[in-house]
Amino acid sequence: MGARPPRRRRRRRARRRDLRRADRQRHAGLARLLEILREQDPAQQRLEVAIETSRGLLVAGLRAAGRTLFAIDPLAVSRYRDRYRSSRGKSDAFDAMVLANILRTDRDAHRPLPDDGEQVRALQVLCRAQQDAVWDKITITNRIRSLLKAYFPAAVAAFERGGKHRLESASCRTILAAAPTPHEAAR
Repeated sequence: MGARPPRRRRRRRARRRDLRRADRQRHAGLARLLEILREQDPAQQRLEVAIETSRGLLVAGLRAAGRTLFAIDPLAVSRYRDRYRSSRGKSDAFDAMVLANILRTDRDAHRPLPDDGEQVRALQVLCRAQQDAVWDKITITNRIRSLLKAYFPAAVAAFERGGKHRLESASCRTILAAAPTPHEAAR
């Protein structure tokens, strides 16, 4: 009889599997959108796209496909929505119609997103890497804190000042490097 992995590990694996599945679905959805745009665009690359955001996977995919994008402020879309409907009801299909009409009727009032240069794209990559590093630091610090709470609660209290833990400090790292593991401490 084989031993089952701990519940936490099973949950983590399931979460990773779900994230991979969602990522594949997003990429498949983007590919399907680009296919629909190709089908609906009689003169290739002439169909312009209005969207309420200026960043993200969808914007990057549309830009890579060579589409002209107009990022319309969501507050402006809300005001345009009032032209067509007096109720405050909101739906994706209705918003798509409003965005299409914004480009059709008031295209001159909005400007297309400028193409990013190589330096801008490089800066975006660096900013994203820095943000990922910050998130990783927070995740690791929280993991250390929960492990210390389980095995050495006094250590968490020792590195807490003003209601916040300082587990990322150099002094904390030095002490934790010298401290015994829970197994060694049990001897």
